[in-house]
Amino acid sequence: MAATAEPKGKKQKSTSEKQVAVDVQKVFLTPPRRLGERAILLGMLVVTFMVFFGPLKFSQVPPLEAVLTAMLPAVSLSWGWIVFLRYRFRKSEYLKEI
Repeated sequence: MAATAEPKGKKQKSTSEKQVAVDVQKVFLTPPRRLGERAILLGMLVVTFMVFFGPLKFSQVPPLEAVLTAMLPAVSLSWGWIVFLRYRFRKSEYLKEI
C-alpha cells in the first residue's frame, strides 16, 4: 500500500494556478488571419490539388467531376495541416480557462 501514498517532499498545487485547455472549436473553425497561414494554406491547396487531379485528367471522368473529386481531399488535407500547425506552434493563442 506504500505505492498509493504521496511522497513527503511533494506539495499540493496552490489554488492560484489556473487550469487551461485548448479550445478545439476555435482551432478548427477560425479562418487564417495571418499572411503566413494564408500562404501555407494556398500552397498546400495547390500542391495537394495537383497530386489528386493528376491521375484524373487522363481518365474518362468528366472535367467538373474530376475537379470536385480532387478538390475535396485537397481542402481537407490542407485545412488539417493548418490545424496541426496551429496546435503545435501557436497553442498559447488557442487556450481557454476551465
